[in-house]
This record gives sequence, C-alpha cells and structure tokens, in this order.
Amino acid sequence: KLVVQNASGEDFHGFCWPGPSVYPDFCSPEARAEWAKLFEFKAYPGRPAELYTWNDMNEPSVFDGPEITLPKDSRHRCGEEIL
Repeated sequence: KLVVQNASGEDFHGFCWPGPSVYPDFCSPEARAEWAKLFEFKAYPGRPAELYTWNDMNEPSVFDGPEITLPKDSRHRCGEEIL
C-alpha cells in the first residue's frame, strides 16, 4: 500500500484542494520511492536545468474532517509495522 489507510484498513479518502484525495504514506519506503520519481529531471523532458518544485503543505489537509488533518486513528505502514 502506498497511501494512508483508515482504521478499517481501507484507503483513506478525504477532500482537499484538488477535490477527493488519497494521501501518500510517507512512512512507507515504497511510497517515498514512488513520490521521488515525480521529481526526477527525466520526468520533465525539454525543460531547462533550472526547474524547481514548491510544496507548501507540510501536513495533510483534509477539509471535510473534524480536525482538518488526517484522523488520529489513520494507519501508516512503516516497513512491516503498521502504526
């Protein structure tokens, strides 16, 4: 699994800027590796070497939840351990 799961073990779905969303589980080494591929220079053919990324969201935003972030009982996969 590459995304955060809800307490029942299903992919967590919330609502954020783009609309209905799932959230990468950055605890998972596999999820981090897949995310990193999105920022490889070869993913942007024909672009100049001065290509930058701005990611200003340092925590998950969930606009339709009571806490405006992931629920406290969300499940994260850290290697073989599920937290």
